[in-house]
Amino acid sequence: MASRLLNVALYQTGWFCCVFGAAKGHPLLGALIATILVLVHVALVRQPRREIGLLLAAALIGGAVDSLQSCFGLLRFQSGYVVGCIAPPWIAMMWMQFATLLRFSLAFLSGRYLLGAVLGALGGPFAFWVGERMGAVTFGVPAWRSLLVLAGVWALVLPVLLRLAGPRRETSPRVGYRGLS
Repeated sequence: MASRLLNVALYQTGWFCCVFGAAKGHPLLGALIATILVLVHVALVRQPRREIGLLLAAALIGGAVDSLQSCFGLLRFQSGYVVGCIAPPWIAMMWMQFATLLRFSLAFLSGRYLLGAVLGALGGPFAFWVGERMGAVTFGVPAWRSLLVLAGVWALVLPVLLRLAGPRRETSPRVGYRGLS
Protein backbone atom coordinates (compact mmCIF):
# COMPACT_ATOMS: atom_id res chain seq x y z
CA MET A 1 0.00 0.00 0.00
CA ALA A 2 2.82 2.42 0.86
CA SER A 3 4.40 1.78 -2.56
CA ARG A 4 1.17 2.70 -4.32
CA LEU A 5 0.68 5.87 -2.30
CA LEU A 6 4.24 7.00 -2.98
CA ASN A 7 3.79 6.05 -6.64
CA VAL A 8 0.69 8.25 -6.98
CA ALA A 9 2.37 11.11 -5.10
CA LEU A 10 5.43 11.00 -7.40
CA TYR A 11 3.22 10.90 -10.48
CA GLN A 12 0.84 13.68 -9.44
CA THR A 13 3.69 15.95 -8.40
CA GLY A 14 5.45 15.38 -11.72
CA TRP A 15 2.24 15.89 -13.70
CA PHE A 16 1.51 19.14 -11.93
CA CYS A 17 5.08 20.43 -12.36
CA CYS A 18 5.03 19.70 -16.10
CA VAL A 19 1.63 21.27 -16.69
CA PHE A 20 2.18 24.28 -14.43
CA GLY A 21 5.70 24.82 -15.81
CA ALA A 22 4.42 24.75 -19.39
CA ALA A 23 1.48 27.02 -18.57
CA LYS A 24 3.78 29.58 -16.94
CA GLY A 25 6.40 29.49 -19.70
CA HIS A 26 8.93 27.31 -17.85
CA PRO A 27 8.49 23.92 -19.52
CA LEU A 28 12.08 22.82 -18.96
CA LEU A 29 11.87 23.45 -15.23
CA GLY A 30 8.71 21.34 -14.97
CA ALA A 31 10.29 18.60 -17.08
CA LEU A 32 13.45 18.68 -14.95
CA ILE A 33 11.47 18.21 -11.74
CA ALA A 34 9.45 15.41 -13.35
CA THR A 35 12.70 13.78 -14.51
CA ILE A 36 14.02 13.81 -10.97
CA LEU A 37 10.79 12.20 -9.76
CA VAL A 38 11.01 9.51 -12.45
CA LEU A 39 14.60 8.84 -11.40
CA VAL A 40 13.44 8.47 -7.78
CA HIS A 41 10.84 5.97 -9.00
CA VAL A 42 13.46 4.01 -10.97
CA ALA A 43 15.85 4.04 -8.01
CA LEU A 44 13.14 2.54 -5.79
CA VAL A 45 11.81 -0.18 -8.09
CA ARG A 46 13.04 -3.73 -7.68
CA GLN A 47 13.52 -4.27 -11.42
CA PRO A 48 14.93 -0.97 -12.73
CA ARG A 49 16.04 -2.18 -16.18
CA ARG A 50 12.60 -3.56 -16.96
CA GLU A 51 11.00 -0.35 -15.71
CA ILE A 52 13.28 1.88 -17.77
CA GLY A 53 12.28 -0.03 -20.92
CA LEU A 54 8.61 0.57 -20.19
CA LEU A 55 9.17 4.26 -19.43
CA LEU A 56 11.11 4.82 -22.66
CA ALA A 57 8.49 2.97 -24.71
CA ALA A 58 5.75 5.14 -23.18
CA ALA A 59 7.71 8.31 -23.95
CA LEU A 60 8.16 7.26 -27.59
CA ILE A 61 4.57 6.13 -28.11
CA GLY A 62 3.03 9.06 -26.25
CA GLY A 63 5.35 11.60 -27.80
CA ALA A 64 4.51 10.27 -31.26
CA VAL A 65 0.73 10.31 -30.81
CA ASP A 66 0.76 13.76 -29.22
CA SER A 67 3.05 15.04 -31.99
CA LEU A 68 0.61 13.75 -34.60
CA GLN A 69 -2.28 15.46 -32.84
CA SER A 70 -0.24 18.66 -32.66
CA CYS A 71 0.70 18.48 -36.35
CA PHE A 72 -2.96 17.95 -37.30
CA GLY A 73 -4.00 20.98 -35.23
CA LEU A 74 -5.95 19.06 -32.60
CA LEU A 75 -3.63 20.18 -29.78
CA ARG A 76 -1.31 23.14 -29.31
CA PHE A 77 1.11 23.04 -26.40
CA GLN A 78 1.69 26.49 -24.98
CA SER A 79 5.44 26.26 -24.55
CA GLY A 80 8.45 24.08 -25.01
CA TYR A 81 8.33 23.23 -28.71
CA VAL A 82 11.81 22.52 -30.04
CA VAL A 83 11.08 21.50 -33.63
CA GLY A 84 7.95 22.40 -35.57
CA CYS A 85 4.84 20.61 -34.34
CA ILE A 86 6.76 17.83 -32.58
CA ALA A 87 5.44 17.56 -29.02
CA PRO A 88 7.74 19.30 -26.53
CA PRO A 89 10.03 17.29 -24.24
CA TRP A 90 7.81 17.88 -21.21
CA ILE A 91 5.08 15.87 -22.94
CA ALA A 92 7.39 12.86 -23.33
CA MET A 93 8.25 13.25 -19.66
CA MET A 94 4.56 13.24 -18.75
CA TRP A 95 4.14 9.97 -20.63
CA MET A 96 7.05 8.53 -18.69
CA GLN A 97 5.43 9.80 -15.51
CA PHE A 98 2.18 8.08 -16.47
CA ALA A 99 3.98 4.82 -17.22
CA THR A 100 5.33 4.76 -13.65
CA LEU A 101 1.75 3.97 -12.57
CA LEU A 102 1.25 0.89 -14.74
CA ARG A 103 2.94 -1.70 -12.51
CA PHE A 104 1.95 -0.02 -9.25
CA SER A 105 -1.17 2.07 -8.84
CA LEU A 106 -2.76 0.81 -12.06
CA ALA A 107 -1.68 -2.83 -11.63
CA PHE A 108 -5.36 -3.77 -11.23
CA LEU A 109 -5.73 -3.05 -14.98
CA SER A 110 -3.14 -5.66 -15.97
CA GLY A 111 -4.72 -8.02 -18.48
CA ARG A 112 -7.97 -6.03 -18.41
CA TYR A 113 -7.58 -4.34 -21.76
CA LEU A 114 -11.23 -3.45 -22.28
CA LEU A 115 -11.42 -1.78 -18.88
CA GLY A 116 -8.11 -0.05 -19.67
CA ALA A 117 -9.58 1.23 -22.94
CA VAL A 118 -12.67 2.59 -21.19
CA LEU A 119 -10.65 4.26 -18.44
CA GLY A 120 -8.20 5.60 -21.00
CA ALA A 121 -11.04 7.04 -23.10
CA LEU A 122 -12.31 8.87 -20.02
CA GLY A 123 -9.13 9.72 -18.13
CA GLY A 124 -6.91 10.84 -21.01
CA PRO A 125 -9.23 13.59 -22.28
CA PHE A 126 -9.99 14.62 -18.69
CA ALA A 127 -6.27 15.11 -17.95
CA PHE A 128 -5.88 17.19 -21.12
CA TRP A 129 -8.98 19.19 -20.24
CA VAL A 130 -7.45 20.00 -16.84
CA GLY A 131 -4.18 20.92 -18.60
CA GLU A 132 -6.14 23.17 -20.92
CA ARG A 133 -7.83 24.87 -17.97
CA MET A 134 -4.41 25.43 -16.40
CA GLY A 135 -3.13 26.98 -19.64
CA ALA A 136 -0.62 24.35 -20.80
CA VAL A 137 -2.46 23.28 -23.95
CA THR A 138 -5.20 24.53 -26.24
CA PHE A 139 -7.56 22.40 -28.27
CA GLY A 140 -8.23 22.77 -31.96
CA VAL A 141 -11.59 24.19 -32.98
CA PRO A 142 -14.04 22.78 -32.21
CA ALA A 143 -12.70 21.55 -28.89
CA TRP A 144 -15.06 18.57 -28.82
CA ARG A 145 -13.25 17.13 -31.86
CA SER A 146 -9.91 17.26 -30.05
CA LEU A 147 -11.43 15.65 -26.97
CA LEU A 148 -13.05 12.94 -29.08
CA VAL A 149 -9.75 12.13 -30.79
CA LEU A 150 -8.01 12.12 -27.40
CA ALA A 151 -10.58 9.62 -26.15
CA GLY A 152 -9.87 7.36 -29.10
CA VAL A 153 -6.11 7.70 -28.74
CA TRP A 154 -6.18 6.91 -25.04
CA ALA A 155 -8.59 4.00 -25.59
CA LEU A 156 -5.96 2.49 -27.88
CA VAL A 157 -2.73 3.53 -26.18
CA LEU A 158 -3.54 2.56 -22.59
CA PRO A 159 -4.13 -1.13 -23.46
CA VAL A 160 -0.90 -1.11 -25.49
CA LEU A 161 1.00 0.27 -22.51
CA LEU A 162 -0.65 -2.26 -20.21
CA ARG A 163 0.50 -5.03 -22.54
CA LEU A 164 4.04 -3.64 -22.51
CA ALA A 165 3.94 -3.47 -18.72
CA GLY A 166 3.48 -7.22 -18.69
CA PRO A 167 1.37 -9.65 -16.72
CA ARG A 168 -0.07 -8.89 -13.33
CA ARG A 169 2.47 -9.56 -10.59
CA GLU A 170 0.82 -8.02 -7.55
CA THR A 171 1.45 -11.11 -5.47
CA SER A 172 5.12 -11.31 -6.41
CA PRO A 173 7.67 -10.02 -3.91
CA ARG A 174 9.44 -8.37 -6.89
CA VAL A 175 6.68 -5.77 -7.31
CA GLY A 176 6.78 -2.53 -5.37
CA TYR A 177 9.37 -0.15 -4.11
CA ARG A 178 12.36 -1.37 -2.17
CA GLY A 179 11.77 -1.00 1.54
CA LEU A 180 8.02 -0.38 1.15
CA SER A 181 5.07 -2.73 0.98
